[in-house]
Amino acid sequence: MGACAPAVRPPSFAPREDVPIAGLPTTQAGWPQSEWWKRYGDPQLDRLVDLAMRGSPDMEQAEARYRAAMRAVDSARAELNPQVRGLVSGNHGYSDVAVKGELPGAAGSAQRFQLNPGSSWSNSGAAGALATWDIDLWGKQKDAVSAAVGQARAAEAERASAATSLQYNVVNTYYDWQAQQARLAVARHAAQSSAAYRELVELRVHGGLDDPTNLDQADGQLAQQRRAVAQLEGASSLDVVQLAALAGVSPRDFGTLTPSALPTPDASLPADARLGLLARRPDITAARWQIEASSKNIDQARKAYYPDVSLMALGAFLRTYPDLGSGTRTDLSLGNIGPSIQLPLFSGGRLRAQFESAQAQLDSAVAQYDGAVVQAAGQIAQGVTTLQMLDDQRVQVDRQYEASAAQRTKAADRRSKGLIDDRTWLNADMQLDQQRDARLQLASQMLSANLSLIHALGGGYYADDAPALPAGNAGKDSPR
Repeated sequence: MGACAPAVRPPSFAPREDVPIAGLPTTQAGWPQSEWWKRYGDPQLDRLVDLAMRGSPDMEQAEARYRAAMRAVDSARAELNPQVRGLVSGNHGYSDVAVKGELPGAAGSAQRFQLNPGSSWSNSGAAGALATWDIDLWGKQKDAVSAAVGQARAAEAERASAATSLQYNVVNTYYDWQAQQARLAVARHAAQSSAAYRELVELRVHGGLDDPTNLDQADGQLAQQRRAVAQLEGASSLDVVQLAALAGVSPRDFGTLTPSALPTPDASLPADARLGLLARRPDITAARWQIEASSKNIDQARKAYYPDVSLMALGAFLRTYPDLGSGTRTDLSLGNIGPSIQLPLFSGGRLRAQFESAQAQLDSAVAQYDGAVVQAAGQIAQGVTTLQMLDDQRVQVDRQYEASAAQRTKAADRRSKGLIDDRTWLNADMQLDQQRDARLQLASQMLSANLSLIHALGGGYYADDAPALPAGNAGKDSPR
């Protein structure tokens, strides 16, 4: 009876079992912990992450999708259980009967007759129950349950993906705010030095000791420093607004944020990143569950060609009072039980279309999985390479800072001995501020790249029950 069912075609893409990131440094053992941001020891950051996890609109949407997927599992499982439907009805009726006709063989008026038994009122009531149970002989409904479970587990992994993304964005924005605060302190000090330098130049110009163009240059330098302060203040305010948007609260709910020193980033990579990543990325886990759900949908669509076998039982009772007041009534009791078999004989291509659609969904799910794996590998490789590049730059930036610091120290010593005036010392001080700002910018970039790498490594997520991947033939299709 199921000979018309088509053969299952393997997916056209072979799912990847490994992450192609060979050749990267592997010096650190272990992975980010589930609450990886707490290793920085910043209670203020911990409070912001907790606040965001409780009030984020993105998390509310992910939670709603997960709850909907779990209710879909409950609905699919309920189809495996017997169903009993009850019926109770009552009727009150009125009838007025008139019978007219002709008698065969009679002549004249005797041929016609008319009966008028009169009108009557009647009551009737019925009660019954119908029980049905699809015994799921071929496992089609169980496949539907498995597909719903796969979708629910995918929604669960997507919820984890939303959580890790939210945590990363909160931490990254928070430390960008901290970097802006540190740079703002340096910029304000540089603006004060530039203002003092301008005052000295103005006195010398008015005294006829300097060319007036020197004052114009000092004005431009002061305006540039004040512009840098305004830019950093604006960037700092935007970070606070972004944090509030991520948490779904008002910036006033944060209270007073206190600046602190930036933590030191870590550029190392876990030794088992190539294989362990498959269980550490929630988006990869979600893609694997989507493959599982699509595989079960194929099984369900294929078994739609098989006959449906179910058990049915009916019990009913009918009582009628055809003429109220006459004392007569009619009672009817009935019951039956037996199997019911339904077999699709002609569907007009519907079953074939459903099967092909399920097959295409599996191919798409496998392709999305492969894309997620390759994207994850690319993000990790990019993150590690960026950290290495910035670490190389840090060596040169530190040298420039040390040179400027030494120059400022010498200028301060010469100034204390009266060998130079304050202009030379202020110039050295402003040069050192520029190197301080360069170091802060580089530290912020390295920390941001480190946070991005933590996010690419799964952000502390781990799934120990990811489903096995289906076998597939890359580049060729098997007979249908």
